[in-house]
Amino acid sequence: MAAHDDREKMMEELFSKRRSSFSNIYNDSMDVLKDTESELNQILLQNQKDIEEMTKKFNYSDEDLKRLKSDIEKDFNIKIETPETVVLGKASKEVFENIYKDLSETIIGEDEACKAFTTAFRRPYVVGSDPQKIRNSIILYGTNGTGRHQMVYTMGTLLKKYGLSVSSEVIELDMSRYQSSSQEVLFLQDIYVALTGKNPIVLIENFEEASPIFNRMLAELVLEGNCVLSKRYTLKNNQLVEATNTLSGDIIDKLNGNDKVLVFLSEKNPTKLMDIFGKSFIDKIDDKVQTKKLDEEALVRIIDQLVDSLVSRCANQLEIKLEVDDSIKEYLKSIYEPNDGIDSLSPSVKKIYNEMVDIALKHDEVESVKISYDETIKAVFDQIALDLDIIDDSRAEREEIQKELDDVVGLEDVKNYLLSLENLIKINQIRKQKGLKTNEISKHMIFTGNPGTGKTTIARLVSRMMKACGILKQGQLVEVTRADLVGKYVGHTAPLTMSVIQSALGGVLFIDEAYSLYRGKDDSFGLEAIDTLVKAMEDHRDDLIVILAGYTKEMKEFLEANSGLKSRFANIIEFSDYTGEELMLISKSIAKGKDYVIAEEALKPLQDYFTLIQSRNDPNSGNGRLARNLVEDAILNQSKRLLDNPDAQMNVLELVDFNLTENKFGGKTGS
Repeated sequence: MAAHDDREKMMEELFSKRRSSFSNIYNDSMDVLKDTESELNQILLQNQKDIEEMTKKFNYSDEDLKRLKSDIEKDFNIKIETPETVVLGKASKEVFENIYKDLSETIIGEDEACKAFTTAFRRPYVVGSDPQKIRNSIILYGTNGTGRHQMVYTMGTLLKKYGLSVSSEVIELDMSRYQSSSQEVLFLQDIYVALTGKNPIVLIENFEEASPIFNRMLAELVLEGNCVLSKRYTLKNNQLVEATNTLSGDIIDKLNGNDKVLVFLSEKNPTKLMDIFGKSFIDKIDDKVQTKKLDEEALVRIIDQLVDSLVSRCANQLEIKLEVDDSIKEYLKSIYEPNDGIDSLSPSVKKIYNEMVDIALKHDEVESVKISYDETIKAVFDQIALDLDIIDDSRAEREEIQKELDDVVGLEDVKNYLLSLENLIKINQIRKQKGLKTNEISKHMIFTGNPGTGKTTIARLVSRMMKACGILKQGQLVEVTRADLVGKYVGHTAPLTMSVIQSALGGVLFIDEAYSLYRGKDDSFGLEAIDTLVKAMEDHRDDLIVILAGYTKEMKEFLEANSGLKSRFANIIEFSDYTGEELMLISKSIAKGKDYVIAEEALKPLQDYFTLIQSRNDPNSGNGRLARNLVEDAILNQSKRLLDNPDAQMNVLELVDFNLTENKFGGKTGS
């Protein structure tokens, strides 16, 4: 063959107009050439299939390819990495039967879903597909705890195992990260990486929370196999950047499907996704796979599997022969929560194993242990019987929360409300377990009242209480103000607000002085923060509680100015100012926490002092903060007194230490 002509043919087909671009870049700048080398290697790697097809088309031998590679290196004075040769297995019916068998053995109780999911991956091999476009799109839907994520990741592993992919990696696109159009660059970068990598599967979830702009792009990928971009981009240091030179040869103006399988994960029935993606999208997807809650037989199989794994781990890791009584399996069945699936069982199994580790470490030469359940898990070995520590963490946490709530001075109406809310949540959980309808309740709250009345303390207890009840997954409290939510320039507010919301997911978002978010109809930044917050409350209604706090009058005006917020906060709780007696009790509690006691003769004067201050109805009185400041001042005064009288009791705060003749709010008061 004529080497020069063949080389030109292959260069033309493989690189199209890119070759002249490379030459121009080389002539312009040696620095840019370094980027070209990286780009050229990437092109060769991404076009491995094209190279193989052209090898057959032109009858190229290995020597011909080596010569072509050498010529390119000489032309551009670069070193080309040798693309990895990939040999894929045959996508036969038998291969997919094996995939289904392995998948259904891993995802117990979902045989029908596993069969349908396997069929979805086989479909493109039967009907054909364009390697530049999306290979297939699948909707995988069902309730939490039914193994949807595990099914996707297991399929990725099996595709590689049977030679249908070079990678088992599944790229996950969490669309809740892209809720504002200002996050376009971030979204494009992430989806570009997902569509150009070696991974065969792209898992897409939480698309209900994404900006409609990005959902439209996903719909176009499904409908057309690729997506045309509204702007032109170029690749620099593996990052997409907007192209400034439209004549550049490496312009990226569309996203190709690149033979990926898109799996859309949802809890909703596909017909309910029309509002997000449209009817054409739903009609285009042939494979809609539903997972179902475990039946009794599947649950028994899973428990058997967990127990077998526990026994095996004890034998291999601890060298202990573990005998598990059937009562243990019955116990695991009793604590199973359908909405949490296997996740409701794993913590207890882990606790049992940790207890076995303690037995192995604390008792020498233990060879075998038998465990059974009778109100608690009992372990018997070497004529020793132990009750294993498997106390429900949530129950212990709830008891601790109740103790802290009891220790909170005053706020009886607030505490009674929280307890009634907790009772309603528990009843709803019981009704749900029995298959009865539940009453949807709003858990978002508004705390109104003056500063220092315990709003932050109660918010923190709310977050922990909801975690202990299973309503929230994490139970953290994220406390913010307007400055943490509202940006300083156009396009900054929504991403800033979303980053705060993301940090609060699974817990409570506590916004102090929330009325400052709205400063009138011309406050576009504040309105954008509110709109973003309202949408997030709806999108994350099962795993986010928002508490707004502020002065009573200002909060009332704030809610009247924004009907969207008012309708979402059914629980408005007023925190009244503390009485003089309550502030005296708070002072005792603060002193106790610092290892001090207040002398008995100081208590009545303290109470009278607080009563006088509170009678003025001054919103700036401080409430609990007044008590804290007074105790801290007394400690300073006591230290001076002790230097003059070293024999005095170091942990007692006397009346003289409080210096009640000095009224911090103006005027004098008697002692």
